[in-house]
Order: sequence, then C-alpha cells, then structure tokens
Amino acid sequence: MVLKYTVLGLAAFCWSCGTPGEPRARRDSSVLDSVVVRPELTLVFSGDVMQHLPQVAAARNEDGSFDYGSCFQYIAPFWKAADFAVVNLETTLSERGPYSGYPRFASPPALVSALKDAGVDVTVLANNHCCDRGWAGIRTTVRTVDSLGLRYAGVYTDSALSRIPLMLKKNRFRVALLNATYGTNGLPVPRGAVVHLIDTVRMAEEVRQARRDSATHIVLFVHWGEEYRQRPDDEQRQVAAWCRRQGIDAVIGSHPHVAQPIDTAQRIAWSLGNLVSNQRNRYRDGGLNVRLRLSFSGQPVIESLPHWVWLAGEGGRKRYYVVPAYVSGTEIGMDSLTNALFVRALEDNRTVAGAVEEAVL
Repeated sequence: MVLKYTVLGLAAFCWSCGTPGEPRARRDSSVLDSVVVRPELTLVFSGDVMQHLPQVAAARNEDGSFDYGSCFQYIAPFWKAADFAVVNLETTLSERGPYSGYPRFASPPALVSALKDAGVDVTVLANNHCCDRGWAGIRTTVRTVDSLGLRYAGVYTDSALSRIPLMLKKNRFRVALLNATYGTNGLPVPRGAVVHLIDTVRMAEEVRQARRDSATHIVLFVHWGEEYRQRPDDEQRQVAAWCRRQGIDAVIGSHPHVAQPIDTAQRIAWSLGNLVSNQRNRYRDGGLNVRLRLSFSGQPVIESLPHWVWLAGEGGRKRYYVVPAYVSGTEIGMDSLTNALFVRALEDNRTVAGAVEEAVL
C-alpha cells in the first residue's frame, strides 16, 4: 500500500432601550454576545448500505416495482437535521435486473431514490463491491445517483471529474470529502472507469488539490480493515497516521460490517458497521452513525448514534427498518423479545464505540 456566521433570530428589543446612563457601546455588545453563535456545519455519516436478495424481495411490490421508503423512515430525521448526510452505497445498481446479492451485488435504483427522500445528500461509492457488475454497473450507479441530484465520490465514469475533490459548500464552509477503498475483491476496474484506491501518492495530490480549491476542512471516508473484526488493524492505523500528518480533519471508516471504536481525540470512526443488511448475527445487525461538528473556532467534534436493523414480519412479508437509539422500540410496535434485542444491540455498539457523546436530535 502506497501509502451557521449565523445570527439567530433576535428576540424583540429596542436598541435605544436600557438603563439610563449606561454606555451605549457596552449595552450593545452584551446583547450581541448573547445572540451571535459561532459558525458550525454538521455532517452525519452512516455505514454500509447492503442489499442482499431477501432485502430486494422485501422491497418488491406486487406490480414489480420497488419501494424502500419504510426502511429509512426512523433514521430520516437524523439525516435531515444535518447540513449534509453521507452513506456508503455498497452495491451497484441495475435498471432492469437481474438483481443479485453476495458476492456480486446489483440492486434496484429505487434504493437510492429512497435514500434521497430520507435526507441523504452524498453517496460514497469506492468500496470492494463497486466493480461487481463491471462497466455497466458503474455506469448505471453513477448515472442514477447523479440524475437524482445526489453528490458522490470515489468512483467515476469521467477521469477529469475524478481529479476534482468533492466540495460540500455552505456559508463559509468548503468541506472536501475524499473517498477510497483498499480494493475491489480482485475484480479489474473496467476501462473508462476510475476507482479511488488507498494510494497515498494519489491521495496526497487530492489533499493538495482540495487546499488549492480553498477547502476549509478535509474529511476522508475510507473502506478499509478486516471484516468482522471489532478493532482496527495495523494497516488502518498506518493510513490513519498518514491522514494525521496530512492534516485531514476526520476519518470515517467502513467495510468490517461491525462497528469499531471511535477515537474522539483524533476524530477517527474506525468502522461504522452495517447501516442495513440481511446479516442477523450479533454486532452485524446494526452499527453506528456519527455526527461531525465543524467550526472555525476549535477542533471538530464527533458524536455517535447507534442503531439496529429490525427485521419485522408484516402481512406475510419481511420488512427491514433502520431503528436508531432515539426511537422507542415498544412505541413502534416491537414485542418485548424484539425490544430486548434492540436494546442489547444499542448497548453493544455503545460499548464498542467507547467514550463518545451520543448524538441527539
């Protein structure tokens, strides 16, 4: 491996009012101190959007169309409350099928439509399954994401675009979001496509370009590590150390399909685990989401939000729901046994995440 300046709505008051004889400048300054908030941008990140065949079947309607809307209804408020919401799309898309799960993923475009409707703004595409359907899969995935108005990074059908870091802009913030993967499961990158691999020579140039483009912050969403391992491995640590030397503000990890710890001091979420999948083993049936608060007055702040994937039976068919910690299982219809599994999964992932503040709405 080579290696908001936001002023809140002012409470109604009169600038000329106050204690008689009080100096005007001092009075005005104290008022402003109470209503001026330091500028802040929030980005939220969620993990692996997997699509095993049982998930595709669960989303299929009687008329042959697909509807994934209910899957994300509980996590949607978390995404919509952020300035930008980012997920790892770990499947390719196919307009007409045939659809497939592991080991070569291809899913209906309705999946991405549902993510967009639920509040997702960006999909990162560089992962070990991005070449599962060759050129057709990459072309359809990029074209679908782009047509829906979603931003994307990591995989491209235009080599010129691949050299321009994705910039997320709001107010004074210009956040460069980089994306790379350790590999593509041995599948060749199709001719005409570009997949960003973990190559520190290329990544260093990407960081330089981001700074030339006046990035105020740089974040890397990286596909790395060992599957089902709950601690980062040596290669992850090497890449993370390189990122620190480059001045990258935060690193968000995916791939292991289980959560790994969050290092709040270094702003590294080693692995978010699965956002949604058909994997039902303990620790694989949920994971972590993180909220990253960026400002110009201090270091980024990272918070976590654990979730569980509820596999419910409704009318003779399965339904998959991403249920975050701020939702009450009993209030949405979980029976006592299911709710106990939900609570256990949340506690499991809190323990794995470590000493990190939990994000609240």
